[in-house]
Amino acid sequence: MRFQYLAISLLSLLWTAPVFAEATTFSPTKNVEATLVLEGSMLTVAVKSDTHSESRTIAFQAENELHVQIDDFNFDGVNDFAVWQIDDGMGTYTIHRIFVYQPEADFFKELTPACGDDFVNLRIERDKRTLLSTYWEMSEPKLCVTIFSPD
Repeated sequence: MRFQYLAISLLSLLWTAPVFAEATTFSPTKNVEATLVLEGSMLTVAVKSDTHSESRTIAFQAENELHVQIDDFNFDGVNDFAVWQIDDGMGTYTIHRIFVYQPEADFFKELTPACGDDFVNLRIERDKRTLLSTYWEMSEPKLCVTIFSPD
């Protein structure tokens, strides 16, 4: 009987435990506000401007904790964001998904690397307007260079 009481108490605690969401708000450009709400492996992106309001949810397949990073990833002078994690395997590298703000669409678009599927071990070289990452070819690690030309 004591065990049942303990089990029911623990289950009710789990069902009523609050879900903590991490929220980040920033301005990609003037008069535009972006709010990112990270809840577990789900990210809700909301963009509000004087003329437009939109919200989307992005699912991530990750066992490890997700992190949000605000930066100008395509070197256009506009704030973008990335969601990154330590890999789910041995935990030896980072995986970034990058989302760049598109003023004409008034929303973010996911950026893909010039080679490979993900931005693995991302390095930013601002002076060269380049994102460096790792990809594998025949189980051999290679350097991927994603270059952005000046506007």
